[in-house]
Amino acid sequence: MSRTGGAATRRRLLQEAIRLFGANGFERTSLEAVASAAGVRKQTLLYYFPAKDTLLEACVIETSQRVARELAEALDAESSASRKAETVIHTLFRLAEEWPEFPQFIREASRLDPAVINRFAATLEPLRLRALAFLAQGMDEGIIRPQDPALLLFTLYTAVVGSITEAGVLRAVVGEDRSRTALRRREEEVLAFVRNAMFPGNVAEPRDAAGA
Repeated sequence: MSRTGGAATRRRLLQEAIRLFGANGFERTSLEAVASAAGVRKQTLLYYFPAKDTLLEACVIETSQRVARELAEALDAESSASRKAETVIHTLFRLAEEWPEFPQFIREASRLDPAVINRFAATLEPLRLRALAFLAQGMDEGIIRPQDPALLLFTLYTAVVGSITEAGVLRAVVGEDRSRTALRRREEEVLAFVRNAMFPGNVAEPRDAAGA
């Protein structure tokens, strides 16, 4: 098998594993089911992933790397410091809509061994440090309400990730509500929560001190 073909097969196996683990649960998803969904034999899957736990770990890495990449690109494109938190929210909700396997998989992975989530968090660590620096700078400049940056970041993370992995929102993401009304409504609720948590006063449209 060529290197290009091997990479494509591995990627297809990860995509199907993420989808099936999220939809059916880790324990209820067999390696045979993943291999069949990817259009290969189980022996081929075992060539890339010798055990089910190995496949799960690779799925965690694949998911976290895509999330980190999407967030980094979105943040780099946003020049307004005060809108970076909203950029993160918009990016994660957009990703949940475009890639419904992502929130389903995260919900499933979060109930497994805590080490799974630790590995996910490790990939996002550079973004966490970047966010802490941004929050601290915003507080120093008076743009963001003074508080513990680490606690604020944890609160914001919990609100956003908890929202996109909540069962009712997942039903909208995976298509039971074709209008995506529940997803849009929850995004607006999270945005309002974040604005209230971060910005002094009642600021519906936060701006930089320079008016950007």
